[in-house]
Amino acid sequence: MVERARAGVVRVDWALGAGSGFVVDSAGHILTNEHVIDGTRQVTVVFDDGVRLSARVISSDAARDIALLKVDTTRSLTVLPFAATSVRVGDQVVALGYPLDLGSMTVTQGIVSALQTSRIQTDAALNPGNSGGPLLNLRGQVVGMNTSVRRATGAGYDAQGIGYAIRHDVLKSRLAVMKSGASPVPTPTRTPTTRTSGYAFGPASGELEHDNDAFIPSFDSRTNVADFVAEATFTTPHNITRRTWSSGFLLRRTGRNTGHAVVIHKSGDWRHYLRSGNPDDDLLLRTGSSLNIRTSRDSKNHVRVIAQGDQGWLFVNGSYEAQLDLGGLTASGTINLIGAWFDGDELPGHSTPFSDFSVRSLRKMYGPRDGSIAHDPDDGFIDVQRTFTSVMDGMIEARFFNPYSIQEGKWSSGFMFRAGAFNEFHAVIISAESGGLGLGQWWYHRLRTGDADSTQRLKNRISSHISTSPAGSNHVRIIALGEDGWLFINGEYVGKLDLSGWMKMGNVSAVGSYFTGHGIAGKSTRFEDFTIWSAD
Repeated sequence: MVERARAGVVRVDWALGAGSGFVVDSAGHILTNEHVIDGTRQVTVVFDDGVRLSARVISSDAARDIALLKVDTTRSLTVLPFAATSVRVGDQVVALGYPLDLGSMTVTQGIVSALQTSRIQTDAALNPGNSGGPLLNLRGQVVGMNTSVRRATGAGYDAQGIGYAIRHDVLKSRLAVMKSGASPVPTPTRTPTTRTSGYAFGPASGELEHDNDAFIPSFDSRTNVADFVAEATFTTPHNITRRTWSSGFLLRRTGRNTGHAVVIHKSGDWRHYLRSGNPDDDLLLRTGSSLNIRTSRDSKNHVRVIAQGDQGWLFVNGSYEAQLDLGGLTASGTINLIGAWFDGDELPGHSTPFSDFSVRSLRKMYGPRDGSIAHDPDDGFIDVQRTFTSVMDGMIEARFFNPYSIQEGKWSSGFMFRAGAFNEFHAVIISAESGGLGLGQWWYHRLRTGDADSTQRLKNRISSHISTSPAGSNHVRIIALGEDGWLFINGEYVGKLDLSGWMKMGNVSAVGSYFTGHGIAGKSTRFEDFTIWSAD
């Protein structure tokens, strides 16, 4: 099987990176990961027999990490077919690719460890460079495209050799759309999709046309929301490497010249303005420099803004950037994409391409509630306040009051979320105990997918932002979106969470004592303003 398939696997090479890919049809189309090509338009593909061909990037999908290449050649190509049916947990699979810059193709074997909505988890050995290569069943059919790997990287990590692949049904559904990428990008659609009720608009793709009028290139989602998750991927305008560019959002736009503007700039800066009727009086609320903004030609930047009341949070390419002060305008409004905010950024005859523009309403599902969680250290169970509120994507927050001094005993509080019916959940916990590093100021991320023995220790971190004073308290906020999460303690960002191991809708609970040995009989953990928002 490997001997038949290897001729259809290629090494993808260009000046700033390398990876793998595989041939999907006799016309010369090749699939790889978007992060392998990383915004470039031209790459070289190397076949198993050493033949090198130039390939152009036809289309890319940053949100799904898929890119489509095309080679023009008269040579006969070996096509790797997609599987007709899905794999099952326990099925044997084989990964082919060009890892670690070795120059020759490698083959590794494993099993399907778990199935997720868009991904396959496998224990087949994957390394940098395997990205974009095929994951095959034993009939030589493509069941996935290798895309990432997680390994133990230090104290608190016990996951070994967990690899992921994009499922073949996702690849097939996107392939026909991506093959049309050589033609002009279609006009954006304002029609809401039939996805879950949280979607107020999108996702949509298109281009923001630059012209000679006096208006900013923009696209109106025609939504009317105050609390939301808005996101889009912007491609830097073509052929303007010697000019500046800017792109981003107009948020809570209640009139022609009223709203918040959040934009990224070619300089690598991001800026937040409040416009209150007169463009000449725009108020710069905050600015910052970001290493996460990609500024090279034709690069892509995914920008996400989350708004709730007078607060907002900015993310660029999956990384947290800053908290935004939205108090100057909290009313509901529409959300626009903008393609050239500053004078000099618009170049007539050009455009700013965008993809996966979506707006999800952020709806309060629970709270704010106050209460207390009694400690019962002898019953063998985690002490919790259940809500029976089920969410997957959204935001959770509460203020927990420290139950006693760390000299009296250990304590831990936080949240369990995405909790299923069979002891499956993520837990994010803050903890305090006397002695040790940081005076015992730790936060933890745990994933359980069965009994207690299945618990994965995803993160252990010290944080000086945790208060251990017996008269103190800690505000804990979690933002969860798909595979990613972000943790804030007392208003400060402390770390990113990997939620890819369990991505299902589930219940949320507040935790009073999580670990064995924590909690004192007769004591309790008091909480205030326990609130849950859903973006599902």
